[in-house]
Amino acid sequence: MVANERGQLLLIGGIAVAIVVFSTILFAHSLAVTDGITTTGSADTIERSADREASVERDLGRLAAETRGDDLDGFEERYENALRNYTETHNRVVGGSSGVYLNAKLNESASLGTEVNQTNPPAQFKKPTGGGGAEWTLAENTTQVAVFKIAFIDLNGPGNRPTTISVENATSEWTMALDRASPGSSKKQVQVNGGDVTGCSGAASRSVNITLYLHNGTCLTDSTSVTFVPFTDQLKGPYNITIKKGSKSIVQYRVAAIGTFPRSNYASPVARVNYPVIPAVDTTYDTPAASYNRTVLVEVDDG
Repeated sequence: MVANERGQLLLIGGIAVAIVVFSTILFAHSLAVTDGITTTGSADTIERSADREASVERDLGRLAAETRGDDLDGFEERYENALRNYTETHNRVVGGSSGVYLNAKLNESASLGTEVNQTNPPAQFKKPTGGGGAEWTLAENTTQVAVFKIAFIDLNGPGNRPTTISVENATSEWTMALDRASPGSSKKQVQVNGGDVTGCSGAASRSVNITLYLHNGTCLTDSTSVTFVPFTDQLKGPYNITIKKGSKSIVQYRVAAIGTFPRSNYASPVARVNYPVIPAVDTTYDTPAASYNRTVLVEVDDG
């Protein structure tokens, strides 16, 4: 009696297991048919697509770095031309072998960043509107600076009160002072964090311009190039950029950054325009199976 009951239980259990296994096979087969992502082939295709898109985005970043450099003028046109050349080369080399064709175009309206400049004519480094004052804000809540260029043209006014550019976050401050080498001197002095920039300070007369790239730590005087510690090495954003005692120096300046540039501080002849610090690029991929579009923000690869 007990043996018969045990046999019946084993039979019922076996049938139940068979139903579960068979149902699982059918369900798995249903997933493979209705959702290609579960199949090995489709997973490989998706992985290849992700790798391809990551490679293209790295290339777009390198193109942006090479076409921009420290020169803001005409960057958009140069980058657009580079994107056209890259698209043609990609399609000739990659498209012909894989059947995947690319079209990449700059989307200026979706790009991130602002440019301000005072380049013509040179002017006192002070707030362009509202009477100047001893201190004014160039940019607030700045997270990324593509270019920060200053041409130190001349010294203005008596005394020895330096123009100071302050870049400050919540915990630290970086400063650059534009000054006279000594009271009454005609030679220019550049100090970073209170120390002279050797080869840049005290060696240039008023008639020699000093070009400073604050974002990458380069000082150019005639044919001489020296380096200093840039604020981008010392500080993490967001930070504010403030000008103090700006009326003591005659400068030209250009800044391209992601941040807030107070509108009241910029009026003619100071230009304040959109600038693709982080370019947005519309990418279209045509594959044998489908065509799809993506707009990607391209982090410029300066490495």
